[in-house]
Amino acid sequence: MQVARLRTVLLFTLLAFGFLVSNTLPAADKRSITETDLFQFNWIADPQISPDGSQVAFVKVSANQKKDGYDTSLWLVATSGLKEPRPLTAGPRDLSPRWSPEGKSIAFIRAAEKEGKPQPAQIYILSMEGGEARPITDLSKGTGSPVWSPEGKTIVFTSATSREDDKKRSSKKSEDKPEGTTDKDQIEPHESDVRVITRAVYRFNGAGYLDPKRHTHIWTITVPEVRGKSVTPQQLTSGSFDESNPTWSPDGSRIYFTSNRVAEPYYEPPHNDLYSIPRDGGEMVKVAGIDGVIGEFAFSPDGKWIAFRGTLNGHPVRSYSQPDLFVMENKVGVTPHNLTAEWDFDVGSGITSDQRAPRGSQPAEVIWSKDGMSILVVAAEYGRANIKRVDVASGRVEPVTAGDHEVIAYTASADVSKMALLISDPAS
Repeated sequence: MQVARLRTVLLFTLLAFGFLVSNTLPAADKRSITETDLFQFNWIADPQISPDGSQVAFVKVSANQKKDGYDTSLWLVATSGLKEPRPLTAGPRDLSPRWSPEGKSIAFIRAAEKEGKPQPAQIYILSMEGGEARPITDLSKGTGSPVWSPEGKTIVFTSATSREDDKKRSSKKSEDKPEGTTDKDQIEPHESDVRVITRAVYRFNGAGYLDPKRHTHIWTITVPEVRGKSVTPQQLTSGSFDESNPTWSPDGSRIYFTSNRVAEPYYEPPHNDLYSIPRDGGEMVKVAGIDGVIGEFAFSPDGKWIAFRGTLNGHPVRSYSQPDLFVMENKVGVTPHNLTAEWDFDVGSGITSDQRAPRGSQPAEVIWSKDGMSILVVAAEYGRANIKRVDVASGRVEPVTAGDHEVIAYTASADVSKMALLISDPAS
């Protein structure tokens, strides 16, 4: 990939995405900033470039003054011609657009509203040929972001729903209601509001009280080819631990994920390992682990190697550890190699967190070059965050982008010839 090409993409990104903010600012004389100006803010999140590199789907985040919250909707912009972005959905709670491998549809999550209250987020499919988005999941505890299989027929996701939840829900739906009654007339069983706290960490800001008996597991669902056809999702993992970051192997035969298999991990230094399971479920295999945390990971084009962002714990324990880029053979039990051990900067880190969108993810991926000889990552260096190219054989780090800014998020086309970059600087 040439630096000149990336600069063109950068220019497109700044100009095309910048319209959303500029269009909301009133053309008036200079005045002092007031607190109500916050409601004019718009943010961009989760830029997802299409497989052929011709379009970028992203999340627009805006402040909702009446509801004292944020609205999110999906937008689309071409990567050439500097055309204005156009809305894909009206929102107000649409997130995580993910292109199908052939680029003909987008899966995303939507928290629909019922009786004025947001419901758990479900996976929807939106055809790029037109038509309304259609839901394909209906789980009582909602779903995480969708991840398409390489052949584009199955989606893997996470959910805190349990098999027992679905059984209870199905049983409730199948019960016959007395004639002339509605759902509101049905008497719900009383649930006690008494909480017995047995763990040191029992509540988070925003999330509220935690349920130590409920865990996030991996599910898959076959994408129905016919609109309106109902498909039952399959739960692949279970038990007393959470799984996250599900990713398909290049051949689609297995699903890889990270997990911390410690009951109360906050008593120990940060840690998780890399695991895999067959795509239809089965025995879980530990693929790799380090003395620390395994973050974002990706497979080489031929599937023989895995690169990941890892953070090693300090001994003695320290308040902060620098993340590095690791690479390993895609074999069970292989010791990962730290490619950037001698490079004294943070791999995968940023700088202006307070300028980031308050909703929507910010993908900072590990991206292999098409020939498998190098890896693209973001790195924080001297008050800036830019894309770096790391040579797999030598660990040599070279700049791909430059500037006094932060590359907050990025994704690449299927052939890695184009990238969509989300950029922030002190002024915009």
